[in-house]
Amino acid sequence: MKKLAFILVLLSIGVYGFAQQENISEDIETLKEMVKQGSHEAMGKLGYCYLTGTNVEKNDKEAFKLLNNASKSGDAFSNFYVGKCHYEGIGTPKKYSKAFDHMSVAGQQNYEQAYKYLGRMYYFGEGVTKNKKEAVKWLKKAIEDEKDIESLYLLATCYDTGEGILKNEAKSLEYFEKAAEKGHVQARIAQANAYKVGKGVAQNTAKAVELYTLIANEGDKDAAYFLATCYETGDGVGQSYNSAFQWYLKAAEKGNIEAQNKLGECYYKGIGTTQNYDEAFSWFSKAADAANLEAYNNLGNCYYNGHGTTRDYKKAFANYVKASKDEMPEALYNQAVCYSKGQGVKFNIRTSAQLLFKAAQAEYAPAQNLLATYYINGTGVDRDYKKAIIWLEFATNQGNADAFYNLGNCYAKGLGVQKDKAKASSLYSRAAELGHEEAKKELKKVQ
Repeated sequence: MKKLAFILVLLSIGVYGFAQQENISEDIETLKEMVKQGSHEAMGKLGYCYLTGTNVEKNDKEAFKLLNNASKSGDAFSNFYVGKCHYEGIGTPKKYSKAFDHMSVAGQQNYEQAYKYLGRMYYFGEGVTKNKKEAVKWLKKAIEDEKDIESLYLLATCYDTGEGILKNEAKSLEYFEKAAEKGHVQARIAQANAYKVGKGVAQNTAKAVELYTLIANEGDKDAAYFLATCYETGDGVGQSYNSAFQWYLKAAEKGNIEAQNKLGECYYKGIGTTQNYDEAFSWFSKAADAANLEAYNNLGNCYYNGHGTTRDYKKAFANYVKASKDEMPEALYNQAVCYSKGQGVKFNIRTSAQLLFKAAQAEYAPAQNLLATYYINGTGVDRDYKKAIIWLEFATNQGNADAFYNLGNCYAKGLGVQKDKAKASSLYSRAAELGHEEAKKELKKVQ
């Protein structure tokens, strides 16, 4: 039954089926005769019969011709069905603007089946300027009997985002749950997401995992991805890197882009599976082909280090640039390193410093640490020990081992702070605990 519901909801999303069977009392021959006599009502009914194959062989082109002629009388019935033809490309090329015109005629005459189309068209801007407020108006009319699950889902998203209506997370969850109960997969995922973070309901990560598992086991790639994240972090379920890897794999193989990138990371770092740079490179490439920014950065690391591919600094830098489209701190940092060494790009230490500053402001600890060393050495910026101390303290607050070591050096030498061997020793000790080899050597000197 669950699989049946899953199939039904897929059929309901995007292209709407003939959910309502119209009652045509006349036989086909009678309708044809009435059409000859110029009856627009008969044209509409006969067009519907050809459209649906009711008592006659299905013929989309004939259906469209009859419905289009009948719609000129302005009746709701034929305008709805010719609008449907334009919307779905039945018997005529798909054209949303014409679909909207006809659906509007039907909707204004309270033809109920038109409501969901008008709601959707205003929601996505199909054939009309996107208008969430108008979308909400029609979606509310479409869900009066709570049978149209896609309208329930879209209205829930409006309440969730506060677009077209006052934001109401509890109301959003209510509609997500109603759509989910009727088999809407994305609504079930949204419901699970709400329980995971406590959005419109008390946080219940175990409930979220239960819902993700239900849908993931039916083959949904997005639910599989979210379930994998839960296993990776131990959120609502016992932490299991192996289980996380298995669910990332299932989601990735079904085309979830985020999962493809995460699967690449699992192979790259050997998380939940044996480290395999070739597999990592392959999955990063798949995700990057879909313009995933994190995958661009990871692919850049593969080219930079020669992992799973031939080392190529130019390709590494090019991927870092793509990754930084939305100012990703790590990608900015990686570009800065390339500029500082002239790897894949012309050496430019000032540009390196500028990129580091952006990444540091975004609270990326490695950038904060490296920028601090620039201030200490006057690299690409004016030497300023006090600014260096500030950035190192930011980085140590995030547990960065290099920052603990460099801050220890500042206290050991009195750079920007009063010389304090005890403080230096404490900082070296913390860096050493985090595996910093140079800190271990310095620790012996100050003790």
